[in-house]
Order: sequence, then structure tokens, then C-alpha cells
Amino acid sequence: MAVEIGSKVLTFTFTVDQVNSILNVLGQAPFIQSANLINLIQAQGADQFAKIQAELDAEASEEEAPANE
Repeated sequence: MAVEIGSKVLTFTFTVDQVNSILNVLGQAPFIQSANLINLIQAQGADQFAKIQAELDAEASEEEAPANE
């Protein structure tokens, strides 16, 4: 029985800017070819992006809080 390499999962690491660039390129491709990939990237990145945004919001709140002396 032959193993299907196409169904194996790969893991990549990109910055938010790099992912946005990839999505921009995919957005210019024909919908029928790019829609599934765009949806997969957005679904897999949503939780990660929310976590990053929460961390940045927490950092901003700490910077805005007056220092206790």
C-alpha cells in the first residue's frame, strides 16, 4: 500500500506581516483556487492572532498605568 505524502501535515512559522503578504497574494488568485487556503490560514491563525493582540493590549495597559511611588 502506497503512502500518500500529500495528506501529511507540515508546520511552518511566519510573522503576522508575512502571513498578511501570503493572504494578499492568495487574494489576487482566482477564488476557486485560493478560497480554501485562505480559509485554512485564517482559521489556524485566528486563536494565535487573538493571543498576540491580548498580549499587546496588556503591555499597552501596563505602559499607560501610572507608576506607584
